[in-house]
Amino acid sequence: MTAPQVRQADKGFDGFIVDLDDDGEEIVRIVLCEDKASKSPRGLITSKVWTDIEAILRGERDDEILADLVTLLKSVPGIDAETAVDEVFWEGAREFRVAVATGENQRKDGEFQHIVAGFKAVAGGAKSSRSAGVLAFDEVRKGLALLADEVAAKVVEITDV
Repeated sequence: MTAPQVRQADKGFDGFIVDLDDDGEEIVRIVLCEDKASKSPRGLITSKVWTDIEAILRGERDDEILADLVTLLKSVPGIDAETAVDEVFWEGAREFRVAVATGENQRKDGEFQHIVAGFKAVAGGAKSSRSAGVLAFDEVRKGLALLADEVAAKVVEITDV
C-alpha cells in the first residue's frame, strides 16, 4: 500500500504486497507492484515498467523504496520496520508483480502473454519472484469505472461507513 499517485507524472510504486508469517510477527515476503492501464499496453510495459524494474535492480530507487516501505511497515503492530526491510528486502530478495488493465482486443491467440513478454529477462530470479496479470474489459475506462464503483460499495459494506 502506498498513497495514490494523483498526477500522471508522479513517480512511485503502485503498492507493495507484504506477507506476514502465521503469527503476524515477521515479514516473509515483500513484493513491489506496478499497476497500469492502457489501450496499448505492450509499449507501456516495455518503455515504463521494464525500465523501472531495471532501475530497481541496479539500486537506483533504493532510497524511495526504503522510505515507502518503512512508512508502510510502521503501521504494522509488532514489526520493527527498519529491521524488517533490512532482513527481507535488502538481502537481494526483490519480487515483482505487474498488472495491466486493457481491452479484450489485445488478446493474441486467445492469450495476453505477449503483453508481458520479457518479464523473466528483465527481472530475473526464480519464477516465484515474478507474477503478472491482465484484467481485460470490452472498454477499459468503463470497465475500470465499474470496478471502482464495485470496490467502493464493498468497502462501505465491510466498514459500515
